[in-house]
Amino acid sequence: MMETKELKSLITLLEDPDKEIFNHVAGRILSLGTGVIPTLEIAWEDSVDPVLQERIESLINKIQFHSLEKDVASWASDSEATLFEGAVLVARHQYHDLDKDTTKNYLDIVRRAIWLELNHNLTPFEQINVFNHIFYGLKGYSGKQGNEPNSYYINKVIESKTGNAVSLGMLYQILAQELDIPVYGVNLPRHYVLAYCKTMLSEEELLQDQQKNVLFYINPLSKGAIFTRNEVKAYLEKINTEESPECFSPCASKNTIKLLLDHLIHAYQEQKNQHKVDELKQMLTFI
Repeated sequence: MMETKELKSLITLLEDPDKEIFNHVAGRILSLGTGVIPTLEIAWEDSVDPVLQERIESLINKIQFHSLEKDVASWASDSEATLFEGAVLVARHQYHDLDKDTTKNYLDIVRRAIWLELNHNLTPFEQINVFNHIFYGLKGYSGKQGNEPNSYYINKVIESKTGNAVSLGMLYQILAQELDIPVYGVNLPRHYVLAYCKTMLSEEELLQDQQKNVLFYINPLSKGAIFTRNEVKAYLEKINTEESPECFSPCASKNTIKLLLDHLIHAYQEQKNQHKVDELKQMLTFI
C-alpha cells in the first residue's frame, strides 16, 4: 500500500486544471483499490473546494464499482455460488457498505423461527403451509406490485418486509433452501414464481430441464399460494404466450441474478438514471 503522505500528495494534484495531469493522477489512485477510500473520504471532508470534492466522490464511486465488478466475476465463476451471495452483490451496487454477515444474521432469525415448527414427518404441502404461516403471518412479509429500485435490493426487502415477485421470491427460496426445502425460482413470463422439487438440486442440475422434478408451484406475491402445472398453462394461455421449458423448470442462481439485474435496469430506465443503467449493464457482462 502506498504511504499515506504520498497518497495525500496525489489527492492534492486532483485539483490540477490540466486534464492530462488529472487523468494520470486519477488513474494512479484508482489502481490502488479500496484501501485508499478512507483517506479519500477524509480529504473530501477536509476540502472546501466543490470541484475537488466532486472529483474525489467520483473516484470513490469508481473504485467501489471496480471492486464490485471483480467480486461479481468471482461469484459467477464459482460453481458453488449461492443466490444469497449474488443478491448481496447486487445490493452493494447501491449500498456499498452492505455487510453480508449482518444481512445473513437478520435472515437467520426468520430461518430459526421456521425451523422450530418443521419436522421430518411433514409432507411437502405441510412444509410450505408452515413456512407460509411463519414467513407471511408471524414475520409479516408481504408482496407488492411495483418497479421502484429499492424493492429489488435484498437488504431493503428484509428491512421493509415487502418485495416484488422477484425479490420476495428470491428471499423465500433462499430461506427455504437453507432449511433443506427444495424450492427454486421459475422465470415465468411477466412473473416470477417458485417450484417445489422432489429433491435438492445443484447449480449444475438447475442448468438442465428439471420440469419432471417439480411437484407444484408457489406464488410469492400471494402469501405462498400453491398452484399446479395446469394453472401455469392456463396463465400462459391467458397472456397469449407460447409454452417453453423455461416456463415450468426451476432456474439456476446465475439466471435469477441476471433476471434481477434486468428488472433493476428497467427500474432505473424509468427514472432516467442512465449512470445506474450503464453500470448494471456492465455488471451483467460478468455473469
